[in-house]
Amino acid sequence: MKVMKAFGPGDLRIVEVDKPEPEPGYVRVKARASGICGSDKGLWHTKVKRESVAGHEVAGEVDKLGDGVLSLKLGDRVMINNVVGCGNCPACRNGAFVLCPYWDGTKDVGNGFGEYLTAPARNCVKILPGLDFIDGALIMDNWGTPYGGIQRGAVDFCCGSDVLVNGCGPIGQAAVVLLKSMRSFVIACDPVKFRRDSALENGADVVCSPDELPDKVYNLTNGQGAHAALECSGNGAAYENCIRSLRIGGTLIAVGEGAEYTFQPSDRLIRRSLSITGTWYSTLQQAGEVMRMALLKQIDPKAFLSKLVTLDETPAIFGKVVNCEDNIIKCVIVFD
Repeated sequence: MKVMKAFGPGDLRIVEVDKPEPEPGYVRVKARASGICGSDKGLWHTKVKRESVAGHEVAGEVDKLGDGVLSLKLGDRVMINNVVGCGNCPACRNGAFVLCPYWDGTKDVGNGFGEYLTAPARNCVKILPGLDFIDGALIMDNWGTPYGGIQRGAVDFCCGSDVLVNGCGPIGQAAVVLLKSMRSFVIACDPVKFRRDSALENGADVVCSPDELPDKVYNLTNGQGAHAALECSGNGAAYENCIRSLRIGGTLIAVGEGAEYTFQPSDRLIRRSLSITGTWYSTLQQAGEVMRMALLKQIDPKAFLSKLVTLDETPAIFGKVVNCEDNIIKCVIVFD
């Protein structure tokens, strides 16, 4: 089968490897659609040949069953939750692998930048009729991540809350759509104009650049500040902007990874009674809820899909995708 591997900075190649075999409790999936995620950026900049194959936003068809698999059958259309927990703790038994206390990342599902991959059967969710493989590839992470963050933030978004979405890449765009479906007033912030324009197309009430924060938010909220801020960029200065943009009693929902940020708790947190909620990826239940929203036409999973490419075309386009060039918001690899 074909896979895409990294051989050095900017050096991605399509190579042939053997098809993987599913171990007990696992299935082999023939990939049909695989999203390129911002967290895949390291693949483009890696300085060494990477033996593993990246790609975790995958949907496809069950191609082979490992021993003991009864929940799926050959040909089932599935999307995959790539976070593999222990499988035995209460969180895992409830499909919340992201909350597994024994998770260490070593067993997480990758290989989405290849024609076949294996995954635990328990991590596979059947794609409901009415949705295609591209929808399935986008739902679990790109949409499930902000949806999970909104849930964990525990803000009453349905009461016209003022919400700042910082970072208008794929995760931020999905956050905008989800929040508007909940009737929030959404202020979307990003330094890149085409991403601000996309946020407006996806329903944001107002857009701004980072240098306009926090003043823009206070001007739009009668001097009060936002009820909540979703930080989706993973930038340290952005975390500061979000905290400064919140009203007393507001909530910061931390989605963007990789930032370093230092703040003085007394002034920034304690005396303003702020809440900070960390959130990561989605549970099986949350992915199912997003899928139902798509079926009810409350959201369109392809709302900001910019480009479809084949696996063979991916090495040439990958750098432009991860570096946000050519007005690309989201790119999905499609397979025959």
